[in-house]
Amino acid sequence: MGGTDLLGSMQIRYAVAGMPIQHSLSPVLAVLTATHLKQAGLEVELDEINLLESKDVTSPMAWAWVNKNRQRIEIHNRLYGDPSTTSSHLRLHRLASTVVSKVKTADTDYVPNSETLFDRVEDSIKIRRGESESWISLTSPLKHLLSPRSGVHPLDDSLENGTVNQLRWDGNNWFCAGTDGNGLVAIARHFGFDFESTGVEAPLLCMVGGGGSARSCATAWSSAGGSIWAMGGRRSLDKRGPWVENLISGDDVVDNIGMRLFIDFDTKPGVSVSNRLTDADLHLNSSYNSQEVGLILEQSESGFKLDGRWLLTAQHLAAWARIFSPEASHLLPGLGLTMTRLLAMESALRAD
Repeated sequence: MGGTDLLGSMQIRYAVAGMPIQHSLSPVLAVLTATHLKQAGLEVELDEINLLESKDVTSPMAWAWVNKNRQRIEIHNRLYGDPSTTSSHLRLHRLASTVVSKVKTADTDYVPNSETLFDRVEDSIKIRRGESESWISLTSPLKHLLSPRSGVHPLDDSLENGTVNQLRWDGNNWFCAGTDGNGLVAIARHFGFDFESTGVEAPLLCMVGGGGSARSCATAWSSAGGSIWAMGGRRSLDKRGPWVENLISGDDVVDNIGMRLFIDFDTKPGVSVSNRLTDADLHLNSSYNSQEVGLILEQSESGFKLDGRWLLTAQHLAAWARIFSPEASHLLPGLGLTMTRLLAMESALRAD
């Protein structure tokens, strides 16, 4: 089917692909978001959910093409099990329905400057829909493996910059987007960063690393008007990207008086604390531990410390708004509400 109608009755197969992958909370967020839209009146169903462990991007793309007799390695998450099994799948949907019905408002601590929504602002949205679609969220090390010659239609500059973290197969064509950076900027705005400020008052991104997520964040941050201090790391940020005009040197950082966000992309997946810290209004962890839920928002002497669930949630909502269901983006839940529901869902899974 085609046109600009809302999702309608459509079978959706969702997967998270990368390595490691067993710690991922993306399946939980996917079910929560789909349940929210369903309760808003859309006939959206996640008929299948998979964790796909892979070091190459062709394997998850092949999963999207093949509907029958698929052979795959079972991957078990301690919190929700293997989402490809019927029991875990039904359990996720059952608990999500309860959580979404009960949790209607955000925890007040999670909306310091009112709610942040992810509604698209384009005047017209034209999107072709298949009767069955496959949606894939990519994690490390897959984000840079697609090229402009891959036959994938980019919805932004993620293919050119090697920052693809979302794929959609509509039955005939592949589409891609990068939402890590959109999520980071949304979080900054959520906590009071003013991107209208310029010069030495511009928001400053203090960033360790230069991989796919880092490049996505540098692109979005510079596009929003912020300055960037690339602090090195295992892989330095490329000096030839679209963010180059917004880079400032370490010597100039002291003169910057804008709000600062620090993030370390060299943190290993599943590790929720960075070994490197700097003075910043917002310390955002790039990773999280799905087996532990401490303080996801902690007040420090200089500002806030945020668990990696914030970045995961923000980029996931941006994915629904930009590539998965842009025609229904005005119905998506906000960042604060989704964070509140995510923690409630984790508690429900542990208690069930």
